[in-house]
Amino acid sequence: MTPRIPVCAPVLGSSERAYVLEAIDSGWISSAGELIGRFERAFGALCGARHVESCANGTVALHLLLHAIGVGPGDEVILPSETFVATGNAVLYTGATPVFCEIDERSWVIDPADALARVTARTRAIIGVDLFGVLADYGALRAGLRRLGRDDVKLVEDAAEAVGSTADGRPSGSLADAAIFSFFGNKTITTGEGGAVVTDDEALGARLRFLKNHAMDPRRRYFHPELGFNYRMTNLQAAVGCGQLEHAGDLFARKRRVHARYRAALSSVPGVRFAAVPEGQVVVPWLHALIDERLASEEARDALLARMLERGVETRPFFVPLHLFPYFSPYSASCTRGGPGALPRTESIAARGLCLPSGAALADDEVDRCIEVFLACREGL
Repeated sequence: MTPRIPVCAPVLGSSERAYVLEAIDSGWISSAGELIGRFERAFGALCGARHVESCANGTVALHLLLHAIGVGPGDEVILPSETFVATGNAVLYTGATPVFCEIDERSWVIDPADALARVTARTRAIIGVDLFGVLADYGALRAGLRRLGRDDVKLVEDAAEAVGSTADGRPSGSLADAAIFSFFGNKTITTGEGGAVVTDDEALGARLRFLKNHAMDPRRRYFHPELGFNYRMTNLQAAVGCGQLEHAGDLFARKRRVHARYRAALSSVPGVRFAAVPEGQVVVPWLHALIDERLASEEARDALLARMLERGVETRPFFVPLHLFPYFSPYSASCTRGGPGALPRTESIAARGLCLPSGAALADDEVDRCIEVFLACREGL
């Protein structure tokens, strides 16, 4: 029987095993241990950040960052609706109001013009989501805020899906006031579960470290002057990350090679469209995403994915736009007119989008099998 090809499996080897054993042998397996600092320093070098605060996962990393920059009740945070739910949830955790905006038709990342049109006196931050590895246009967002006289609005880079990507030579994580990453098991760099906040702002870095450790006074143990969080990464998680970073360049190259093979085979197929890569960007794709314009609906897309699964190829749909979720509807009603049709460009792209198998370890013959199955299964839909 032909083995099933998963959407995205981690690449783990002897380096990761050795570091995990080092952590176990040291006796430090929780949120203290030498490997945490080692991982933070190595990751900072990778993304060009002076301060890296490792976290338990990417979701809490984003909540921690928003809290640290002062986002709270009465504030508005602008973000694209086409993102994983954690981006919107982190805004709700602070008590702020999420304001959903459109994505760009070609690159599928936040549309700067649409986002800037939603800025109000209550806007505290804009979150750009680097969807599937393509980087948002933070330069356009910053320039637009300057024209509006709103340099006080913080730019946050949700780089959870974009480790390794660069824009004009600048790595993901260095393009906004601060950024977050996810190291979930299916990410290009993984710690199993894990995340990080990165910034060049020394004061912000110190506040992040303070808050993620229960807001405990570093000069007086077990004295907590304000509400804090237990958002720390463990030494075991960091151990896996240290191993991953030793071969990060190889992982990035493998991801790009697989993506190039998909593009070469499918870009000329009528109706198939990959995200346009903005000029100056080198993208390390997290997932190999495309939209099929021949699909008339989300139901047709899901039927295609089911057909492919029957033939042993796992896929996944694009994220359901957040403004369509019931618990976001109170915010959608005031910010995007609410409900289906509120963000038509986003809804159209999301309904026809799918991700092909994306593991860095995929062999050429496996990629070719995925291509063959995709082309065969889309016929007749």
